[in-house]
Amino acid sequence: MNNTETKHCQNCKNQFAIEPDDFAFYEKIKVPPPTWCLECRFVRRLMTRNERTLYKRKCDLCKQEKIVIYHPESPFTVFCYQCWWSDSWDASVYARRYDFGRSFFEQFAELFRAVPRPGIIQQGYQVNSEYTNRASDDKNCYLIFASAENENCFYGVSYWRSRDSVDCYNIHGSEMCLQCIDCYKCNNLKYSQECNSCSSSTFLFNCRNCESCFGCVNLRNKSYCIFNVQYSKEEYKKKLQSFYTGSAVAIHEFQNKLKELISKNIVPSIVEHHSTNVSGNWIEQCKNVHQAFNCEEVEDGKYLFGMLGGARDVMDYTYWGKSSELMYEDSSIGRKCSSVMFSSESWDQLVNSQYCMNCHSSSDLFGCVGLRKKQYCILNNQYSKEEYEALLPRVIEHMKNTPYTDSHDRVYRYGEFFPPQILPFAYNETIAQEYFPLFKEQALSRGYRWQEQEERNYKITVTNEQLPNDIKNVGDDILNQVIGCAHEGKCNQQCTTAFKIVPYELQFYRQMNVPLPILCPNCRHFERLKLRNPMKLWHRKCQCAGRTSSQPPAVSNQQAAIGYQYQNTIQHFHRDQSCPNEFETSYSPERPEIVYCEACYNVEVA
Repeated sequence: MNNTETKHCQNCKNQFAIEPDDFAFYEKIKVPPPTWCLECRFVRRLMTRNERTLYKRKCDLCKQEKIVIYHPESPFTVFCYQCWWSDSWDASVYARRYDFGRSFFEQFAELFRAVPRPGIIQQGYQVNSEYTNRASDDKNCYLIFASAENENCFYGVSYWRSRDSVDCYNIHGSEMCLQCIDCYKCNNLKYSQECNSCSSSTFLFNCRNCESCFGCVNLRNKSYCIFNVQYSKEEYKKKLQSFYTGSAVAIHEFQNKLKELISKNIVPSIVEHHSTNVSGNWIEQCKNVHQAFNCEEVEDGKYLFGMLGGARDVMDYTYWGKSSELMYEDSSIGRKCSSVMFSSESWDQLVNSQYCMNCHSSSDLFGCVGLRKKQYCILNNQYSKEEYEALLPRVIEHMKNTPYTDSHDRVYRYGEFFPPQILPFAYNETIAQEYFPLFKEQALSRGYRWQEQEERNYKITVTNEQLPNDIKNVGDDILNQVIGCAHEGKCNQQCTTAFKIVPYELQFYRQMNVPLPILCPNCRHFERLKLRNPMKLWHRKCQCAGRTSSQPPAVSNQQAAIGYQYQNTIQHFHRDQSCPNEFETSYSPERPEIVYCEACYNVEVA
């Protein structure tokens, strides 16, 4: 077994460690260890995935104007969804023989530019949901992404089997939700985060099975609570009516009060449910999974994000899973795939393949683009089984001995993911910009491409300051107005500078008794992401110090002077001593939250 090895990242130049279990996985799948650090590898995979940047462009086959994810001036041939999946073309016609006089990535880049690209990623039956991407089986949905089986949902990411919800991130099996983040099986919930099975409530954080609650944190199985204080049903209704009007001013005031209440309560080191031996955050029903985020039903995995539905024995895997195994350095791949490495945008039983993009229902492919139901191909060229098995080792050896070097002197041999410079999208068109935001100068300095935003010349008819404070004062004429975004394009959030309200949206705001938004959909999305913890881990100790919490590392002197501590409500296993537990958490030491280990948190909150 290899010992832990420290290397310098080719990309950021920082040191990173390769652990013994990492080496064991690399040996198992016969690949060399990485030369990029964990975070740089993660960002590089995110750069393959345009999720929310949409354009209008004519399909290069049917010539009809469609909604696509490729800029009209991008160099690729782009087909609309219907044309790309049709039998009107064949990716095999772009095949080429491997040239041992040139690097693999040069040849792959040429093939990649030649083969038509799918203009949008949609599956199943999309009904009246044209403005969606990476979506499946949605009905009457608008500007939702990475979502499936929803109805009447507008604006947001990661809606799953939900309906009648607006401006959410990662909601599952929910209905009538507004501005909810990481919420499961909730109904009629507003401005809430990290909640499960809650209903008819507003401003909740980390609550479970709560009904008719307002401004509460860490509650379980409660009803009629306001800022964690219990009331009778009659008292609750009377008190709520006395101070909550649903106006924009009231919303802002209560958001600040909720933040204050969160700061005085404990938070768990990790959000996980029904999992064993895991680290990361937002983990459901997983086992032996580490440094993983937004994962569900995964076993034996490491360095993961966005895994769903039964993936196992996987590493450096970003989206998607669905009963896949032995996957490494892959992005947006799933549905019964196996032994796939260094690949992207491929699904439905892709097996034993490497360096592929948009290949489906195939096996034994290397360096292929756009193939379906093929086997034994290299650079889309068909070989017999014997020819393929004889040629493949020579190609891999050639990649090791004749590497590709990019403009920033980063060297790519066999075992490296695709170089950023040959990826199909600019940095700020992808979700890399959402989770690891850069300014243009920063992106270019790292050798990433940047797409300049088109100049906006919207004729704003209503500024955000002119919007009514209360939805009751909004007339139907708002549907004809162009509203100026409060950020005015001065942020780094892909601001569109202006936006409109659509009929269903107005109806929803009235029904929920909430004010009109003052930010464009892009800025609202980035503001939601800022409320989530980063996808990084820090080693920390439990802050439970016996009867109280210890001072948070980032607490101010003034707060310390007034005893800024959480008072435990029950005796813990360590009694009056400080908790000995240590853990990896997505709460950095500089943050003010009071972070408890799972054992101490569950005793307090259960």
